[in-house]
Amino acid sequence: MRDKVKPLLSLVAAGLAFAGIVLFVDLSETFAVVRDSDRRYVSVLFVSMTVATLMRGYVYVRLLSLVGFDGGLRRGLWLFLVYTVFRYTLPYAMAGTQTVLAYLSSRDERVDVEHAFGAVLVADILVYVPHFTLGAVGIAAYSGAVPDGTLVSTGLLLGGLVAVLCLGYYQRWIVYRAFERVTDLANAVLTRVGGTSTVGGASRVSSFYESIDRISASRRATASGVVFGHLGMAFLMLPLTVAGYAVGVTIPIELAAGIVMTTKFSGVLPTPGGVGGIEAIMIAMLVGVGDIGGASAAAVTLLYRLSTYWYLLLLGGIAALPFVRG
Repeated sequence: MRDKVKPLLSLVAAGLAFAGIVLFVDLSETFAVVRDSDRRYVSVLFVSMTVATLMRGYVYVRLLSLVGFDGGLRRGLWLFLVYTVFRYTLPYAMAGTQTVLAYLSSRDERVDVEHAFGAVLVADILVYVPHFTLGAVGIAAYSGAVPDGTLVSTGLLLGGLVAVLCLGYYQRWIVYRAFERVTDLANAVLTRVGGTSTVGGASRVSSFYESIDRISASRRATASGVVFGHLGMAFLMLPLTVAGYAVGVTIPIELAAGIVMTTKFSGVLPTPGGVGGIEAIMIAMLVGVGDIGGASAAAVTLLYRLSTYWYLLLLGGIAALPFVRG
């Protein structure tokens, strides 16, 4: 029953977010703006997102290769696209779908799941931290029109993330202790319900840290992950500016970077891939900060999301067809 309620609540939350947008935006005028958009710029949106996907996918493949994955770039990118289906369709997917790509990468038994999980976790950091580093740079360049405290809150968020990562890496006993407590609880529950207490093994944590150490020892791989992660994010932020050109409005690239960064906070909403929340935040910022009309802001947001979220979801769905058939 609970598993059925969660998807329903997720859809309801997304519906409410879109309902809020409809109350403030004239949809007929928005669609008219989209119909009149410059198709040349619209095509650039999809090209930019394709480049972003390849660059970000490369980061995952590069790090997975360090822990034993030898499926090659083509297979690695294919698995990355399948991974995006889970990331873009599940609520709060940022917090738990790393195991999906780790499992998919280990199916051929060339790499341990724990090693693959460590590589995927590091790749996630290298790919998603640029949201905030590039976004902070954009806000700093556009700070004259950004509310006070934005830079401070961004800095605190990044600082907190770095602190947690450093604590988990240099004070490993904390992770071991937490894992021990969780496994003891899981085994107690299994025993209580009449099952076999098989959850455990600190060796899994050791394997995880082994993969982290192996990756950190390769400065070249880490540097390439940082570079390609930021380049991929730049090509993910660029479409917002291009979408503006498509409908005849100007959105400075620094503002686009700040807006894309801010939409990441929509992850607090229990909607699939932030659907509804991202659109609402983007429209609000384009109108309030970018001084763009409501219909134009909604049209820009629609084009941006079509070329990023829905386009990537389509590619991931096609990539996942063999698993569905299997």
